[in-house]
Amino acid sequence: MLYNYLEKVSKGIERIKTTQVENIKKAAELIADSLKKEDSVFHVFGCGHSHMAAEELFYRAGGLACVNPILPAELMLHEGALKSSHYERKEDIISLIFDRYDMREGECIIIVSHSGRNGAPVEAAYEAKRRGLKVVAVTSREYKGRTSSRHSSGKFLEDVADVVIDNCGNYGDASLKIEKEGFNTSFAPLSTVLNTVILNMLVAEVVSIMLQRGIVPPVFMSGNVDGAEEYNLKLVERYRRRVKHL
Repeated sequence: MLYNYLEKVSKGIERIKTTQVENIKKAAELIADSLKKEDSVFHVFGCGHSHMAAEELFYRAGGLACVNPILPAELMLHEGALKSSHYERKEDIISLIFDRYDMREGECIIIVSHSGRNGAPVEAAYEAKRRGLKVVAVTSREYKGRTSSRHSSGKFLEDVADVVIDNCGNYGDASLKIEKEGFNTSFAPLSTVLNTVILNMLVAEVVSIMLQRGIVPPVFMSGNVDGAEEYNLKLVERYRRRVKHL
């Protein structure tokens, strides 16, 4: 079955390549346009396993230093998986979470939610817009039409965002199935792999746009490369006041 999984991943990436490149370019332009000041950042938010999107872009070799991950304890699986699932469906927690972060008008936020239906990520999009941010959604568009929103507005994340990137993942996320007596559960999810591909495509395009505009992108070097420590510390000092988790 391991080859079956690789085939599912390959097909998902191919769908991203053939259907989502223009949306990724639009999102990259929004982000690049928002990085106008020396300390400008963009924000990344997700609940449950989607929070790994924020961690993927944060403080890593080859990644942008101007990333502010939103990582509230209430929504982290390692702080309590059942608690995380409970709060993921709640709307009223979002404004309290966003108040802990320095989010400024004119900046961008990437919100990742595979289903796009839960209260917290949908409300995050609404709250970000109230604060004057542009919203990029990374979500599976298979859910709308097959299920209902859990947000009081009845909207999905894709309905609120300025740019929507379909992660080309499937309904239910799990991608494989074996018919056996007593076992009828799909397994091997795709969303984290596909989200990660999209996010790094976005970073690659943002870096390219900045260079085209004559701007030196603030990209971290690997901490395991000689000379990186001094270089990276300068970037940390540049963004320390904006990025909560540095």
